[in-house]
Amino acid sequence: MFRSLVLLLVIFLASNAVGQDAKIETLQQLYNQGYYKMVYRRAGRLLMNPAYDNLKEPNQYRSMAIQELAKNPRWAKRHALEIEWMEKPTNQVMSEQQKGSSLTQELIHSATQLMGIPYKAAGSDTMGFDCSGFTCYVFEKQGVKLPRRAADQFAFCEQISAIEAKAGDLVFFSNGTDVNHVGILISEKNAPKQMIHSSSSIGITIVDIEQSTYWQSRIVGYGRALYP
Repeated sequence: MFRSLVLLLVIFLASNAVGQDAKIETLQQLYNQGYYKMVYRRAGRLLMNPAYDNLKEPNQYRSMAIQELAKNPRWAKRHALEIEWMEKPTNQVMSEQQKGSSLTQELIHSATQLMGIPYKAAGSDTMGFDCSGFTCYVFEKQGVKLPRRAADQFAFCEQISAIEAKAGDLVFFSNGTDVNHVGILISEKNAPKQMIHSSSSIGITIVDIEQSTYWQSRIVGYGRALYP
């Protein structure tokens, strides 16, 4: 019986290793063929899989894909914070202000790692998120426990003006009654506002708020929950 269990374990580990190798090989092929967006998305999904925690290749291919994609000014503008986060040195002594900036970068990085995950009503994990489940998940990674509902998150946060709002702050929306949607700003202070959020139609994605009549007209306000 024991020998059978050991044999099954060996077979399982071997098949898992083969599966990992195949996916890494696929990343390499896609990268060599110039499918950088696919590499970016697929490597991001692998980085969320604990089975790949000890492999360096997913992060390497994702970084290389980002470097290639960043040559497109439009893409680079939409992912400016992620590009900046990659380029930041991690071994320097930081001031309190820099530490606050680092927390924001980690928050945005954690959020962008979830790009492409589908929308799921009442979802709050990587199988699928609703809007407030997504913000809860990302902020909890930084030690901030938000209320579950978007309206309660709005009440929980420090209310700030549109002028003060910056990357890492929350932006709230309404359909005319209660607050019913929330996203995370990824744009810097005084820059055109962009957010990452869980869209009910396409899942975790980035939106140029000021280029969208739909979202611009539904803004209720901005809130700050992440502090240095």
